[in-house]
Amino acid sequence: MRPDPAIPGLSPAGCFDILSHRLADVLVAPARRRAIRDAARQLPPVPRLALEIRLEGGDAGGDGVVDLHQMITRREDDPQILRRHLDQGGGAWAGGGLTGFLRSWAAEEDGLQDRFDQLYLEWDAPTNGAGPQLPALFLASDLRFEAADSRAARRDALRRVVARLCRAQDAPLSDALFDVVAGPVSISHIGVMSGRGNAIRVNYRGISPADLPGLLGRLGWPGDVAAVSGQFAALVDAADRMTVGLDLVDGALQPSIGFEIFCDHPLPSVRWDRILDHLCRNGLCTAEKRAALGQIEATIAVDDAACPWPAAWILPTIRGPRNAWPMVRCHVSHLKLAVAADGVAQAKAYIAAEHHWQIGYGRPGEVTLPAGLSFHPRPSTAEAVADAVGFLLRARQQNGLWGDFNRINGGCNNWVTGVAALALAATGGEDALAAAGAALRVLCGRVRPGGGWGHNEIAPVDTDTTASIIKALMAVAAPESLPVVVAARDFLRGHLTDGGFQTYGAGTAIRFAEDGVVETGWRASHACVMANCALLLPDRLIPLLQRNQAADGSWRPYWWRSPAYPTALAAEALAAQGDRVAVGRAVTWARGQDPATQSPFCAAAIARVLIAGGDRAGAEDILAGLVPLQLSDGSWTTGADMIWPRPEQMDGHADFLDVPDDRRVFTTAGMLLAFAAAAACERGEG
Repeated sequence: MRPDPAIPGLSPAGCFDILSHRLADVLVAPARRRAIRDAARQLPPVPRLALEIRLEGGDAGGDGVVDLHQMITRREDDPQILRRHLDQGGGAWAGGGLTGFLRSWAAEEDGLQDRFDQLYLEWDAPTNGAGPQLPALFLASDLRFEAADSRAARRDALRRVVARLCRAQDAPLSDALFDVVAGPVSISHIGVMSGRGNAIRVNYRGISPADLPGLLGRLGWPGDVAAVSGQFAALVDAADRMTVGLDLVDGALQPSIGFEIFCDHPLPSVRWDRILDHLCRNGLCTAEKRAALGQIEATIAVDDAACPWPAAWILPTIRGPRNAWPMVRCHVSHLKLAVAADGVAQAKAYIAAEHHWQIGYGRPGEVTLPAGLSFHPRPSTAEAVADAVGFLLRARQQNGLWGDFNRINGGCNNWVTGVAALALAATGGEDALAAAGAALRVLCGRVRPGGGWGHNEIAPVDTDTTASIIKALMAVAAPESLPVVVAARDFLRGHLTDGGFQTYGAGTAIRFAEDGVVETGWRASHACVMANCALLLPDRLIPLLQRNQAADGSWRPYWWRSPAYPTALAAEALAAQGDRVAVGRAVTWARGQDPATQSPFCAAAIARVLIAGGDRAGAEDILAGLVPLQLSDGSWTTGADMIWPRPEQMDGHADFLDVPDDRRVFTTAGMLLAFAAAAACERGEG
């Protein structure tokens, strides 16, 4: 959607001009900004730029080294822009081997763009007025979702590229680097750092704290494993994900190591606070730089008076797509903790500015499949269930939990982990039960004083999350006398009111978008939460559920766009209590729905309603139609339709944000619960 590359203007230098308005002097001193801009002007005119900034103390004007990064993709006009840049004499920084590769990639030779749809170029800081030096090039190795043969082909291509850049007869990547990859561990990227004597960096992802010492040992890493393992464990517990970077020089592993730290939420946010707290406590980030990082996040529009649009960008803006609005997003991409050979640690921040064309507003765009995924029907329900279990086992975060719904307010890991553990326990498989039990042990260590959990580790405690975790604990045969279960039940009981049951208690401090809220909407009684909690306090909540059933037989949700999932929870609870009349009305509602027009998640929920009412045949018809929609990694497409109403709204559907389950964990757990309910019904247990 970018204008024709013949139109001059859009450039990384312009991105830096806009980003400069968000950068405090403590991050990038004024004396260094001209050199950075001059260097950015020599990069390919793709309007993306990132700065790598050290977070330790010291004078930013003296030792405040800033490296430059740029991502180039196969999308939009990036390949044409890169080729034009090289043809016009740009790329003096590249050197012969890298220039040849970039030309081949831009010309789509040898299927390079198919194998590597993104290039990451990284330049060390310009010194003494010099231009950009020979950069590092990083390429993707293992996609998260791809077949084994595709992964092997990409690795072979990557070995050839590395050998080409290093001018080596044989690829300087030993089999040992790949042999340690198993289970959730994979190699995210491999980089050739040509400016550092052809050093090679391998970035591993998916490593748990328990597995890090063993992996480093198998690789023969010569550093202090015990010293770095503690740092890694502390950061994994706070981050959404981390990668481990290891360097090789002449084929030998170096004793340095790097941990790249990612959160799927913009900074500032309470999720980032725990990470920055750790860095500041250890003297790796100053308070001033921490505060300055919190000022970066912004989406700048062309008419933003506080941040003038670069003059060179005016013509491309005028010539741009008529139905789009030019924007630049400034944000902290991720942080890094680098531990040198002598054990000295250094923290860095990666701050990016990216131009894009905003086309319309409102709901998220149509869901597309991640790279490497396709629809892959299984020949039987048993195989579909087995592969769905496999997906959930692989989808665990490095801290042993599951996360999802990452669009807003820190994402959801405690709540999603409770539901995923319940789904795994329902399958009865040995590996599934072991994973559920391990995750629940982590959650038991996160229970708040007074009982209860929030949807993540820093969110206020709520009854919905707490009930989901208790139900999962009971599903893995945790005794009801377990102190954490007793305390959580008391917590739930404390949210009963004269005429309802609260999601958030009157004394719970709620924060939304960094603002404290005390409005009544979120603290009200919600039928969808009541349905999830009903069997834990049946004497009080079952009558409330019965009174809250809508005339059409469904239960109107507050936190969900569709009534399908809340109605499934309510019907299952009422069926367990023997209320055939209310369940019958729910079945009537379910039979009036068209599963073909629903997401797989909602269709599976409709099947659960039918199972609760004894309509096994109708449920099996729906579930049989969902098996062909399973994806190649064992999941189903995003479909859990959670919403976040404005906190003051009593009617959740008046004004809200859509918050889809972007990682497909919740959807896949919902599918497993539906298949497990059908299997139990077949055994005569339902």
